[in-house]
Amino acid sequence: NQLYQSDPSGNYGGWKATCVGHNSQTAISILKQEYKIGETQLNDALRLAIRVFSKTLDTTKLTPEKIEIAVLQHDDKTNQTTIRMLKDDELTTLIKQYEDEQSKLEADRQKQQQQQTTSTVEKDKK
Repeated sequence: NQLYQSDPSGNYGGWKATCVGHNSQTAISILKQEYKIGETQLNDALRLAIRVFSKTLDTTKLTPEKIEIAVLQHDDKTNQTTIRMLKDDELTTLIKQYEDEQSKLEADRQKQQQQQTTSTVEKDKK
């Protein structure tokens, strides 16, 4: 399965994950680093999409009003492909999960820095 992207000149390419628009190079860089072909499940991909939006949108806070996410899925049993737009409550949940993860990471970083500072001060006292 691939996404196909074409530009105005008619050139096209197949991708497993891509982005177009403002700050697309930053988004593509994040996708190249974090999207694992064959390993990324839908929930992981949705969290990654929120991360990409957070890092590339010119906004201080993500809200469901500022983003849209659609899920395109193929069911092998029925040979049907469906597209579903995520609802605002689903986007709110994903954004909150991302913000909670970021808060925890920041708290862990601050704790680690504090421990390093304390360790350095104790060494200087000796």
